[in-house]
Amino acid sequence: MTAKKEKRISKKAVETAEKKEDFQNKKRKGNKVKAEDKEDKKEKNRELEETEKAKAVSGDMEKKAAREEEAPSGLDQEIGELRQKNEELLDQLKRKQADIDNLRRIAKAEQAEMRDYALHDFLCRLLPVLDNLERGLISAREDKAVPASYVEGLEMIHKQLQQLFEQEDVSEIEAVGAPFDPNCHHAVMQVESDEEEPGTVMEELQKGYKHRTRILRPSMVKVCRD
Repeated sequence: MTAKKEKRISKKAVETAEKKEDFQNKKRKGNKVKAEDKEDKKEKNRELEETEKAKAVSGDMEKKAAREEEAPSGLDQEIGELRQKNEELLDQLKRKQADIDNLRRIAKAEQAEMRDYALHDFLCRLLPVLDNLERGLISAREDKAVPASYVEGLEMIHKQLQQLFEQEDVSEIEAVGAPFDPNCHHAVMQVESDEEEPGTVMEELQKGYKHRTRILRPSMVKVCRD
């Protein structure tokens, strides 16, 4: 082999080695670029994940703050509704209590009216007993044959009966000398008189009584003629 040919072979080997080294350098550079790109992607992914986490945390905090802001408002509304309902129930209770008080007053008035009516009827039936007792007492006083003890007994009974009438607000109706009043006087006779004014009660034939403001029995009287 000649020196010229050896020189060409050596040059070609050098070029081949340089190309191979170039290729390896490019390959190393490519691998490095890929590694750098991969690392950049990882870094971007980490940044993106951190950003998403930050957004999520921020969203959670905003929602929590919104709930905290809404909670007092909702609680105030609930308290307001409960207060309104409480006021309505209290108003209903007051109306019911007023109705009960009215019913009690009505029942009490009716009971008092019924008692007065029953008492009025009883007193009316008791008046003839009083009349007969007074007649018997007058006869016993005039009859000398009647023992004094009998007269005293009748007087005691008469006194007790009068006390009973007084306790129930029963009183005699004024008659003799009073102007005639058709509401409490019952005129059975009219007489002439120059001593009394016309319409004046001259004589009482039977006592009249009233229970408080109600007439139990009018007085039976003689009246001066007009």
